[in-house]
Amino acid sequence: MNRHLPLSLARRPGLSLMLCAALAALASAAEARRPSAQPALQGEIGVEGRDDDDLDAMADVGAEALDPNANTDDHSVNVPTSWWTYTNQTAAQVSSLLSSKGARLVGLDVYGIVSGTPRFTVRMVRNSGAYAVPGWWWYYGLTASDVATQLSANNARLIELKPYDAGGGVIRYAAVMVSNTANAARAWSYLVGVSSSQISTHLSNSGHRLIDLDTYTEGGVKKYTAVMVANTGADAKSWQWWINQSPASVASKVSAFKGRIVKLDRNTDGTYNFIQVKNTGADNSAWWYQYGLTSLTDLNNYALQVASRPVDLRTYVDGNGVRRYDAAFIDNANSSTRRMRSVMGATFLDANGNPTRGIFEAYLKQVGGSVKVDLNSARRAETASSLKSLHLLTAMQRVQAGSDTLASAFNYYEYDVSKGSNACPDPAKEIAANLRTNYNFETGLDEMMRISDNRTTRGTVLRYGGFAPFNTVATSAGLASTTLRHNIGCAYRNPATGKYSTGLRNDTSAADLARIYEGVWNSSLLNNTHSARDEFLESANPRSGASSAIQSIINAEAALLGKSGIAASFGALVRTWGKGGSYGTCLPDANGNCGQQVIIRSGTGLIRLPFKAGGVVSYRDYSFGHLISDTPVPCWEDFNTPAIECQVDTDYTNAHANASAELHRDEIRAALKTW
Repeated sequence: MNRHLPLSLARRPGLSLMLCAALAALASAAEARRPSAQPALQGEIGVEGRDDDDLDAMADVGAEALDPNANTDDHSVNVPTSWWTYTNQTAAQVSSLLSSKGARLVGLDVYGIVSGTPRFTVRMVRNSGAYAVPGWWWYYGLTASDVATQLSANNARLIELKPYDAGGGVIRYAAVMVSNTANAARAWSYLVGVSSSQISTHLSNSGHRLIDLDTYTEGGVKKYTAVMVANTGADAKSWQWWINQSPASVASKVSAFKGRIVKLDRNTDGTYNFIQVKNTGADNSAWWYQYGLTSLTDLNNYALQVASRPVDLRTYVDGNGVRRYDAAFIDNANSSTRRMRSVMGATFLDANGNPTRGIFEAYLKQVGGSVKVDLNSARRAETASSLKSLHLLTAMQRVQAGSDTLASAFNYYEYDVSKGSNACPDPAKEIAANLRTNYNFETGLDEMMRISDNRTTRGTVLRYGGFAPFNTVATSAGLASTTLRHNIGCAYRNPATGKYSTGLRNDTSAADLARIYEGVWNSSLLNNTHSARDEFLESANPRSGASSAIQSIINAEAALLGKSGIAASFGALVRTWGKGGSYGTCLPDANGNCGQQVIIRSGTGLIRLPFKAGGVVSYRDYSFGHLISDTPVPCWEDFNTPAIECQVDTDYTNAHANASAELHRDEIRAALKTW
């Protein structure tokens, strides 16, 4: 079960406000953490009562759905930021991660108890910019009175309060609190060990709204903890809370209210308690939620592929003994990334807005400047021949070092005459009869890039003794998502056995591929000793003038600006370098046979756009990467044989081609404005 896309909503009459301090006691700090402020950087719930009752509280005291910062909490902030999630972590591990990331906790759940000590599932955000607070702390192993003591000692307020059974029915609390001072100061309240009706009464009397709610059982009695803030001023929101709802009922109530879930908690019977706020008008946000993910990796991949950030995260073991994760997400994209998500999403999201159609990524960065588009850009994925840029970089670094020369002899093999340069390199066929020596090394590299020759790519691997040297270069270049494991051209198929295995995939990412080109362009990965940098760029398919797809965007944007007369001359000054990749292959079934046909399409490189300053052309250079990977299809298109048609493959391929051009639209518009 899952959701969601942006929705808009109406409002409800407001509740009266009363200022409340903490109303209930809460208990002995076993762990505290307060990271120092960091400089600005560029990645539960409910109401008890009648089981069949739909209790809710609502307020309408303002139209704003989003918060400009996390002074209250992070649930309604969609300013892009770095974020992290971790699971099954000890307190010491959490503290170490917080310190190393310059982060603060914004949510936690108890994963389980090991030797009497809790392990945690946590959400973190960069403690800077819109997410910075004057101070913060986290604790576990608290009794109810200990919570109150820590709040008083720190002059703090709670943003998360998690009850858990520490063993033998003894209830303890984990807490995250922030300094209730300066811009983060709020009128607020909390309750511990209460019923849903008590919460409802308090909300009516106080004019507060829920920001955190958890249920637990103590002595066989169902109880709740609740954290609230005054629903007034900048914190005013139209909102609801519900308990004991089936997933279908959650979806129905979200739709009826046109809401956005900010807290989602699962009861042991599989029903849910949740808090939602209205998501309307100019301040609404894209958002999603997801139930029952079987790993935190799956959850993070889901979040990143739709350029979102989790605002609530819960883990539990279901009735079948399977560890599960539920989460609600909010948009975490800048405007250009948001646009690219829509471009990709038109084809690669399903009808519910979920990224079920393989992996998609897009990345654009100004060389020496900021990232313009970052859509899932660090996810490991197969990119086929786009990764040959790594082979070229490795070779040119050796040329630069003087340990290899472009004019030297070069060996490669003919694996299948009928397939020529497109053949899968089969090591069993690397025999004297198949040896070819008609190229020198420079020509071999040129053909590797120009016609994407798999034979000469393999020749480079043989020349340097296997994949290890290429992976060493990737590591030293900071390509954190890149691992070369297999001969490009073979996809996931082992030519010796004919079996498929995802263990044969070559991993990289859109950001890693772009980083190669930026590092060459700015001379951090290659300098021009022995002409190494120039030779890399010469092999990387240089092109003067815009492609037809890019020129179409130039024409459209120029027309919108009333500058159609300059479109052709602008396009003539565009330059590109790069490499594409394409596969039709299979994800394996349990026996290594073709379990699911998939396609892979990718591209990476550099684009130079002509800006003007004082009427004089002043170029800006951008590195880029884009891909679709492991995209499921029922068949493969043979683009060379008209009789072999697969419309789904064609549609996906065309959608990727469209996205690869659209990646540059915003920067083309910015450049045209200077003319």
